[in-house]
Formats: sequence, structure tokens, C-alpha cells
Amino acid sequence: MLHFHQVLCSDLTIVPSAHARSMFPPLLQDRIAVQFEGFDIEPATPADRPCTASEQAFTIAFSARDLSSAKGLETYIRLVDRLVREGHGRNTRFLAIGDPTAATYGYEQQWVERKYQGKVASFRDHLLKVYPAAKVIEFPGRLLYAEFAQMLRGVDLFLYPLRYGVANWGLMEILARGGCVIGSNWGFIPELIQNDVNGLLLPDSDDSWIAAIQQLRADPARRARYAQAAIETGKRYHISAVAPLYLSLFERAMAQKRAPLH
Repeated sequence: MLHFHQVLCSDLTIVPSAHARSMFPPLLQDRIAVQFEGFDIEPATPADRPCTASEQAFTIAFSARDLSSAKGLETYIRLVDRLVREGHGRNTRFLAIGDPTAATYGYEQQWVERKYQGKVASFRDHLLKVYPAAKVIEFPGRLLYAEFAQMLRGVDLFLYPLRYGVANWGLMEILARGGCVIGSNWGFIPELIQNDVNGLLLPDSDDSWIAAIQQLRADPARRARYAQAAIETGKRYHISAVAPLYLSLFERAMAQKRAPLH
């Protein structure tokens, strides 16, 4: 209701995705414009991306500020658990980049505290109890931005199994840096990832994700094609390209102030 009230009291409301706008009542949507943020991320080059040799570990990563259920941490850990149990974890590095103690958009931490009465520190730790084979995952924790950017460059394949959300800076960071991404085919993600062009979109099916991971691992040319297209996607959302679009929206809002919608 707070968001609805904001729209009613504003000359124009800007949301970051069409998915976000679709969550408002139809009668309010004419008052809402869609524009994702602009980012000052230095464009990646193909040379920034890893070229995994046979003797090097293939890195499969998850990246989110808060390592939350909404961002798909549980799905990632469950997939890693299965990959390891089925013998696909050899010569593979699993990495979850983010802060397991950060505040989330959900209530995972409160649930963990009620269930474990202080004996388990975080939702991440709870998941590792449920999926013990996933304890091979590395958790670097909170990083300086330069360290974070460098770590992204060393990843061969990102999994982004989003459950909830209306837009995400973290996904754009991955794409702009040339990450090869498998993402969920719902929510806002199809607005940023075009299936089999700059990434791969999949339904909520563990079998589909496991098969896609194996296929992309065996196909470096396809990963490189996705990565190059992802870099081009990132360029479209650079602040130099997006700032003029915001200025146009501000002008639209001022025009609507002078002639309010009825």
C-alpha cells in the first residue's frame, strides 16, 4: 500500500523493470515508467574472461549481496550438493560470493534463530546441514569492491536461480563483466537475458539446470559467445547511455505536473 500511495502522490514513478510495473494495479500503470539504473562498470573485454585449461578447476559461482533465499542461494547449494554426489564435482571449484550475515529481504535469519536457538549462525549454515555434500563451496564473505570485481573475472559459469525480485544490480555487474550466466526464466531476468544469446534461461527444474551446467562446461565456444553478448548488454546500461533516458523521464514528470493525468 505504501508503494501504491507513492504512485498516487507522484507525477511519475520510475521502477527498474517491466516486471515491477506489472505488480501494480492496471489503473496505476500509466503513472509508472520503466527504466533500469545506469552503472559505471568498466566494460570488460574477452581477455578478462577465464579460458579454463584441462588442468585448471572449472569455477561455478553464485553471487549476491545477501546470499538470500530470494536470490536463489538454496537452489545453488542444492544443485552443488547434487553435482558432488553424482560425481560431477571433480576438478571443479564452487564459489558463493556475498555476505551470509547480511540483512535480506526475507525472514530467513529469524527462522534460523527460532529453529536452532543460537546453535546455527545463518541461513547459509542451515542449508549446509541439509545439503552436506555442498560443504565444498567456498564462501569468501564480504569483499572490497576491487577484490569482488577480480573474483568475478575468474568465474567460468554463474548460476542465477532467482526466486523473487524486481531488478538486481548484481546480475548486471556479472553481465557487464562478461559473465556466462544461467538464470531463471521468470521475474525480471528475461528483461536482461535473452535466451541463448547473452545467457541461458531455464525453468525451475533441477534436472534442466544440471544438464545445462554439463553442456556449457563442455562447450567453451558457447560460453564465450554468451560472454561477448553479455558485455554488449552491459554497455547498453552504462551510465553514459542511461543518464539521458532519466533526463527524458524527469522532463516527462515535469510536463505531467503541468498537465496532471486524470
